[in-house]
Amino acid sequence: MITSTTSTAWTELAPCAGLDGYLPDDALLRRPKQLLEACGPLMQGCAECPFSARCYDLVRPEANRFDGVCAARIWVDGKAVAAASGSSGLPKLPSQAGTCGTSSGVAGHRRLGQALCGLCRVTAQRAEVRRAGAASIRKRARRSTALAGAAA
Repeated sequence: MITSTTSTAWTELAPCAGLDGYLPDDALLRRPKQLLEACGPLMQGCAECPFSARCYDLVRPEANRFDGVCAARIWVDGKAVAAASGSSGLPKLPSQAGTCGTSSGVAGHRRLGQALCGLCRVTAQRAEVRRAGAASIRKRARRSTALAGAAA
């Protein structure tokens, strides 16, 4: 059964709404073989579900270390251990970090424990240079000062 913290209309329309088994009992957690036996038949129903991509976005199995059935796959500790035949590829999820390339995006990636994307990596490097200040930038001596010192 899909349990959402926010009210979304599609979760009530999903074929699995109100059904047990999509989130297994605690006795089956972190046990791939037992999960395959218990949840295997439910996985095929997800393959035809029109809400598979939305479900994957809502559950975010990798980040949440999910155990159960989501997006036509059985997940154990956030890793897909089996996929239904005919299941589509998983979409790239939008970042929940904020606007990438800004300081809020960098903070959001760090808060969520995600690796920084390319834009946020550049932003973080620039911020580190600014924090280090002018003392970290090595300046050349003026040419006229260097020549005067050499002539003396």
